[in-house]
Amino acid sequence: MTKPPPPPALPAGGLPFTTTPAVADLNIPIRSFLSTHTQFVGAAIGALVYSRATGTDRVLLIQRAAHDSMPLQWEIPGGAADGKDDFTLMHAAVRELWEEAGLKAKRVLRQVSGIHPLITRRKNLVGKVTFEVEVEVEEGGEKKLPKVTLDPNEHARFLWATEEECAADQVKVLGVDGEEVVDAEVVKIRYTAKEQKMAILDGFKLRREDLLRDEAKEV
Repeated sequence: MTKPPPPPALPAGGLPFTTTPAVADLNIPIRSFLSTHTQFVGAAIGALVYSRATGTDRVLLIQRAAHDSMPLQWEIPGGAADGKDDFTLMHAAVRELWEEAGLKAKRVLRQVSGIHPLITRRKNLVGKVTFEVEVEVEEGGEKKLPKVTLDPNEHARFLWATEEECAADQVKVLGVDGEEVVDAEVVKIRYTAKEQKMAILDGFKLRREDLLRDEAKEV
């Protein structure tokens, strides 16, 4: 079976996106971020993508390729922040989201969780910053889950998971249109790191708090 092609290369200058005041402190060059976090020799990012298109809040999880490090473990889109290609950490998140999931960022909403220290394969200490990112959807497609296009060289599979599923480390596979399926396959989730799971659940908590505030304003 022929593998689907990965997302096309980024256009020159990257993809346009907007930000919110919540991430203003991180709208700085990566070198400036590292100059104030001298314990790290590099930076990494993660991009949390949530959707309520099915009526239930879900997050995008992607499974690492079998031939890669941490084979077949689950994570969110993300990777190294390259000071050459990425002006800020948010530019890195937007790039990785496109390269790994074929999703175009519309707006970087906020940082989720703190800065998590990671040890790379070369034994370097890097700081990982996770953002919640709103993505573009096709016109009239607000009631459909965003269309994901994986790079098969990096990831094998994707799932849209609820908060309860992420907490329980097992996810029911949805139908092709995002519908729940009777006797659906249940996938066991092994995260790449405990901090990965923590950031995902922290993001769900923030979104629940947002809903409560919005509901209170309407009363």
